[in-house]
Amino acid sequence: MNENNDLNKNIRTWSLFSGLKDEDYLVLEKYVKVIDFDKDEVVFRPNDPADVMYYMVSGTIKISKLMPDGKAQILYIYNADDFVGGLNILSGDHYLYLGETLEASKIGYIPKKIFSKYVLTNTQSLHSFIEKSYDRIRWAEELISRLSSSNAEIKVAGLLISLIDSYGNKKGDDIYLNLAITREEMGSYAGLTRETMTRKLNEFKKRGIIDFRGNNIIIIKDLKALRSIIYLV
Repeated sequence: MNENNDLNKNIRTWSLFSGLKDEDYLVLEKYVKVIDFDKDEVVFRPNDPADVMYYMVSGTIKISKLMPDGKAQILYIYNADDFVGGLNILSGDHYLYLGETLEASKIGYIPKKIFSKYVLTNTQSLHSFIEKSYDRIRWAEELISRLSSSNAEIKVAGLLISLIDSYGNKKGDDIYLNLAITREEMGSYAGLTRETMTRKLNEFKKRGIIDFRGNNIIIIKDLKALRSIIYLV
């Protein structure tokens, strides 16, 4: 990882710091750092002190937890304009999970004192913070629902639908998911082995529900069929 000093033209576009005064941005440019990460680099580890908040300028990061059986369970995947650590700072706690980049990424390091002064006291910034936090509660509820099911088909269908918000790009009647995660990571996210994930995706393809473009793009061709699998319609 390397520090990136080309911050001035970017920080004013961060939703977390919207609506501030020019002099405020000058302070932020002094204290907020942007770090360049390569793919598969560790950003933070369990028990790291929560004295910094991380803001995704670009790229993707996965948040995972080592389970009792020794397997890693992916809990969240964050993309550009997402953040990690605000609630940890508020609680004065340590980080509980492992954060690793899934691709080359630029990540902002926001010190605790900057977060407290320029996010919690600014209406627009606080609104963005609360909105993102609420989205995570809903995401966690969906994750629990997927993992609690013993049906692999429901888990895969639920995962694909959940990935639409972060990766979906509608083209005609189809939705393209340009994914930064592997089949193994998709399996971890859904609580399945890589082999089961791959098998179910291939089954969905044979049924005309999805299609593939290379290793990274999954095309959802029948969203209604996916929803019917998890009893949404």
